[in-house]
Amino acid sequence: MAARKTPSSATPEPEPTPQPTQPEATTPAPVVEAPPSVVGRLRRNRMGAVLGGLIVALVLGVLLSVLVPDSQILLALVLLGLSEAAAVGFTVRYLSECRGLKAQITAFVLTAIGVHLLATTGLVNQKIGDVAGSLGNGLGSGLGWDDALLGALATPAVSTGAVVSGLIAAIIAGWGPRREAHRHAADTAA
Repeated sequence: MAARKTPSSATPEPEPTPQPTQPEATTPAPVVEAPPSVVGRLRRNRMGAVLGGLIVALVLGVLLSVLVPDSQILLALVLLGLSEAAAVGFTVRYLSECRGLKAQITAFVLTAIGVHLLATTGLVNQKIGDVAGSLGNGLGSGLGWDDALLGALATPAVSTGAVVSGLIAAIIAGWGPRREAHRHAADTAA
């Protein structure tokens, strides 16, 4: 015979409600902001575009002056000058708040300085250094790169190549559609 099971008359106990493990916060946690990057700091500063463009112009001019070859100097200087103009123009454009005349003048001047430094240092190091080295033992091994750099810093930065490269950088820095305020001013002047 099978044993009968009798239903239990005991009522099940209610399940306990889960208690929150974290205490309730009365004040929200302060939001911690990351410090701005170097580029962010340059963009906030009034002279940040000038400083950024000057650093790019000088560093790139000095680094690219090493690439000026003994032969095919014209092609090399055109390509190196265009790369200098593009780098400085886009740097000033990126760091400037607006693309007005101030940004264009900044890009023009900085590119002219960088291209002059590049061309003069490269040419003096390649050509005059070779001539001085071949004059004999009295002058030693010729002018070095540091003497060429000092010569570039001592001469005025007025050449057609520097002006053309500066104009290209000014076009890059100021390129873009005109704002509505500029359109209305141009329409009323005409």
